[in-house]
Amino acid sequence: MKKVEEKGPLNKLFNSIDNLLSDEKEQNLRSKLGKEIRKCIFTDDIVERLNENDFSGMVEEEGESIVLFSMIFPIFVEKNGVIFRLYKHKVEVDLSDEMSDRYIYIFSDGRLTSGLFQCFKLYDDEYMYGVKKIIDMIPSFKDTVKEALITLNNNEVFTKEKIGTFKEREVIAKDNFNELFESLNAFK
Repeated sequence: MKKVEEKGPLNKLFNSIDNLLSDEKEQNLRSKLGKEIRKCIFTDDIVERLNENDFSGMVEEEGESIVLFSMIFPIFVEKNGVIFRLYKHKVEVDLSDEMSDRYIYIFSDGRLTSGLFQCFKLYDDEYMYGVKKIIDMIPSFKDTVKEALITLNNNEVFTKEKIGTFKEREVIAKDNFNELFESLNAFK
């Protein structure tokens, strides 16, 4: 005699809880993987080099050193026609000019999202393919970040005048933000 599985409310509840726990475990694994990939790219050596750049003579306020970091990132790396853009918190991958061939990998939660806004899970083939491509690029990312830091240290272009240009952009950005925010308030 075959056991008949009931689909009553209690079984549905248990299945739902099992699915939630399974999803949470998968998310935790992706997050752990993303953080490890970030650690492999931004090694202690690279983080030390990032931190040893003393920008205090160039800018008056500590918060504005972010402007200089934005001059380093994103880091562009190209291999076999695939373009990678490395930021401090993510990697963007362009396999081609098509939106469907673009991916964003967020280190903090290990999330891989396509240009068509499809999120992939650790058990998806697309996730494995995309993340393997990123892992294979770790040596190139590290080398390119080191080269960018050397260029930054050797480049005299980063003068107060150049930073002034960025300060002007910041003022314009704040003005634009205020104007857009005021427009948004009209709908509240």
